[in-house]
Amino acid sequence: LAGRRQGGITATDIALALTEFLRREKVVGAYVEFFGEGADSLSVGDRATISNMCPEYGATAALFSIDQQTIDYLRLTDRSPEQVRLVETYARTTGLWSTDLQTAHYERVLDFDLSAVVRNMAGPSNPHRRLPTSALAERGIADAARLAAGRQQESEGLMPDGAVIIAAITSCTNTSNPRNVIAAALLARNANRLGLARKPWVKSSLAPGSKAVELYLKEAGLLTELEQLGFGIVAFACTTCNGMSGALEPAIQQEIIERDLYATAVLSGNRNFDGRIHPYAKQAFLASPPLVVAYAIAGTIRFDIENDVLGVAEGRAIRLKDLWPTDEEIDAIVAQAVKPAQFRAVYEPMFAIHRD
Repeated sequence: LAGRRQGGITATDIALALTEFLRREKVVGAYVEFFGEGADSLSVGDRATISNMCPEYGATAALFSIDQQTIDYLRLTDRSPEQVRLVETYARTTGLWSTDLQTAHYERVLDFDLSAVVRNMAGPSNPHRRLPTSALAERGIADAARLAAGRQQESEGLMPDGAVIIAAITSCTNTSNPRNVIAAALLARNANRLGLARKPWVKSSLAPGSKAVELYLKEAGLLTELEQLGFGIVAFACTTCNGMSGALEPAIQQEIIERDLYATAVLSGNRNFDGRIHPYAKQAFLASPPLVVAYAIAGTIRFDIENDVLGVAEGRAIRLKDLWPTDEEIDAIVAQAVKPAQFRAVYEPMFAIHRD
């Protein structure tokens, strides 16, 4: 991996770009190891997001070497000083520390530039079909004429063509990365401040993979911001990404059936094959957690998420760029709100029960 990501680019954007790239390079059955200055620049959370997409690009395993980022993560998640020392000592002694592997020879080397990654989604239908948000109109996903017709239908109390019926921040891949979750919460906060709201037909949810997510969102004062937009915590487990989003409101389901609506789902999951997410969402799109929040406000996949107007506040048209938090704010809140005690509070009781 070369370069560094641009501002405003999430680990999800990188993972989706790498999924497309590695599928094209046919790494099925391979052990993929990421190295280089680009790998060095990624947090452990970012690395985990990339590695957890491994089944979608077909590799057997996706690995990053042990370095200072690893040690920082072990401390952050409240591993004992003895365990942290053991990991570092073992890695350095056996030649598995990152700098020791700079002279390693690989059977095959692929080059990927992180600085070239743009804001991405994936879909429809396949997790390796990368969809840059700048190309929504070009790909026929966003459609100005259909969007206008949908807004007319909305004014008549009907759902629009391309209605997003499910918007879910889900999947341990994306919710185990604090930057992703905090970015979504900050976007929700910014939307709330401007009086924006999700569309009434959108079933929205937050299902983190870990209970620690709830603790650091509360510490940051941001859980209520997500809840206000409809992204309250519904579970700590596989939900929408595994096809378990639950039933729709009966009236919404009935309208989809009667009008044969093209309805969709937007989720921060790993997989989006037709019919997997919900039987009434004809297609589904993978996106980063903050983009999921934005689509809940837009309410339709016909929306050009980069350019169309999400709402008007104090006479000013609000677009995605007006809601998106800066990297500096995201990183500052992660540093302030994510604490070792949260992981201790979640995991110590679990292992105590196991011992008993």
